[in-house]
Amino acid sequence: MNLNFDLKNNTRVNAILDEISSIGHISTTNDAFAKKLFSHKEILIDFLNSILQREGDNLISDLVYTDTEQHAENSYEKISRLDICCQLISGEQIDIEVQVSNDLAWIGRSLFYWSKLYAGSLVKGDSYSELKPVICINLMKFNIFKGETQKQPHTTAKICNIKDGEPITNLLELHFLELQKFKKKSLSEMSRAEKWLAYFSGKLSKREESAMLHDNILGKAINIRNEFMKDPDNYAAYLNREMEILDYKSMMKQERSEGREEGREEGRAEGREEGRAEGREEGRVEGRAEGRIEERLDNIKNLMINKKFTVEEALSALGIPEENWDSIKSRIK
Repeated sequence: MNLNFDLKNNTRVNAILDEISSIGHISTTNDAFAKKLFSHKEILIDFLNSILQREGDNLISDLVYTDTEQHAENSYEKISRLDICCQLISGEQIDIEVQVSNDLAWIGRSLFYWSKLYAGSLVKGDSYSELKPVICINLMKFNIFKGETQKQPHTTAKICNIKDGEPITNLLELHFLELQKFKKKSLSEMSRAEKWLAYFSGKLSKREESAMLHDNILGKAINIRNEFMKDPDNYAAYLNREMEILDYKSMMKQERSEGREEGREEGRAEGREEGRAEGREEGRVEGRAEGRIEERLDNIKNLMINKKFTVEEALSALGIPEENWDSIKSRIK
């Protein structure tokens, strides 16, 4: 058994195994499992036909698996490793990505994967007219679309005309399957695509799973999941991947905590600096105000001495509002 961890990690291993025991099965969004599941061609074809709503002449009947590592052409280019990649008889390329941890840049990441596959499909001497569509399917355990109008778990994106919303090409197609948004309904009311979403979201009851066992494809998918951990290599791959996810979440939590503390410290420092700046500014304002008052007092005294004005006559002559008279009169000696 090739386990890439030592005894000090047993606590994490036990936590993962306890979670499996509590829900009754492994996580179907684990990378190691998803790759194993979709290595069964008939399951992948059924999943694609369901999610892409292919039927009739567009029904997918066969496919070939392709290299999941997109090699960089230059030293400065980024190497990307895809989860599951295949090509249809029609020449269309499909990339399936399974993502568990929230990534704010996931849309950009999906477009990057699309661009690598799209550009790589054209070789020297080919015409641009020979370019084939690339479809990216993102199976996600988190939500990226927060709007009120985007409550459905399946979002499809294409390049469309802004005015009428009609696609201008079929060369780019992105699918985002947000498993958290899937709402449970009775098995008889679910479409084929919804049954796959229920399977990956882990929202099927034992009774519903028993009923689905009569389905040749979905039943096989359930059996593969239930038998997966019995293979030592699968067991090791699953645990390793789950621990990577735990480490990532722990790291992100720590970074968020440190970020909040840094933010608070910066806020305190900025507050102190702002306080000093405000104090200086208030001092300047008060100084200017005090200077104006002193100037007014001198003018009042001059009128009283040279013109023999009373205090009230001097205040009136200088246009000083009556509500300020008492405070000024108290300062005249």
